[in-house]
Amino acid sequence: MNLHIVPDNTFINKFYENLQELGLTGTNRVVVRINEPELKSVKHNLPFAPLYSSRFESLVGNTFEYEKVFIHYFTPLLYRWVATHKFRELNWMVWGGDLYNLPGLDTLCYEPLTFSKFVKRNHSIQRRLYNVKVLLTQSAFRKKAYSKVKNVLTWMSEEYKFAIKHLPVDADHKFFFYENQLPYHQLDPLLQAVHKHDSISIVVGNSGSPTNNHLDAVQFLEDNQVRANLVLPVSYGDSHYISFLKKEIKFSYGDVEFLDRYMPFEEYVNWLASTDGLIMNTFRPQGYGNILMMMYLGKPVYFNARNISLPDINAAGLAWKPLESLKALNRPYYDAFNRETVLAFLSHDRLLVAYRELFS
Repeated sequence: MNLHIVPDNTFINKFYENLQELGLTGTNRVVVRINEPELKSVKHNLPFAPLYSSRFESLVGNTFEYEKVFIHYFTPLLYRWVATHKFRELNWMVWGGDLYNLPGLDTLCYEPLTFSKFVKRNHSIQRRLYNVKVLLTQSAFRKKAYSKVKNVLTWMSEEYKFAIKHLPVDADHKFFFYENQLPYHQLDPLLQAVHKHDSISIVVGNSGSPTNNHLDAVQFLEDNQVRANLVLPVSYGDSHYISFLKKEIKFSYGDVEFLDRYMPFEEYVNWLASTDGLIMNTFRPQGYGNILMMMYLGKPVYFNARNISLPDINAAGLAWKPLESLKALNRPYYDAFNRETVLAFLSHDRLLVAYRELFS
């Protein structure tokens, strides 16, 4: 029997459905850690309880009796729990926020404008309280907790190297990725006819997170007189930062739209298909659901050249463009080069092979 400690997040729904597809739910117990009175995102009637509660301990049982334990999203609030429990094999399934948002590492993720105008000036009270809570209740257990990790699970070797370099982790790397609501090969039936338009529409970032470095991206477009309409998806993220962006973003060479409403998946895919490209001005891997869907749809993705995941993108044979290439942008274009590569690299079948190896 394996144990999975998971957050209340929509990605867990597809994870559990894949376990069901392979008939592995009987040998994989999934427990949701949540402080809320009810689940908001996870379906399938999975058991849930607040971390450190007696109910959580009852649901989990003796951790040493499990063949493998998998922590999905290893936040600092789990340090004490991990340090005070025994495991035969502990696995960390990286989500991004549990690595790049850690105190001391998060400042590596920002371009100058975003850092000086927002991050440096606007540490929210909520963030400060969280850091104090971690310092008082978890920091003493940090080294011991990480020392128990046997495997780091991510599809990016560079992400694994980043974790090993910056954290007291001595672990091996295993391949795993979280699948979107639908595998890439099932997107085509959802796509409707796209209405052609004369103007260029570029998506900037994937969320209302400062690590998208929106200010710096838009300033680059402004300085280079790039003519395009910009759309910033901000339906989730830091509400304070989103309000800041709506007041701060100014652009002279096209319209700026803030997409702040939730879209059902089919509508969202068709909206992506109606745009002409995606800017990811991030240093950390982020928004790969959007990135890979855009690549599959034949749209160019413009990266910050310092993004640490680019060696993995290159190794996979996926084509991308540096942000600087937008200087020559003059018309929309479609390139089907990435389509088959995305299908092969992160296919549903490949993921099922990983599931069998990890969770059987």
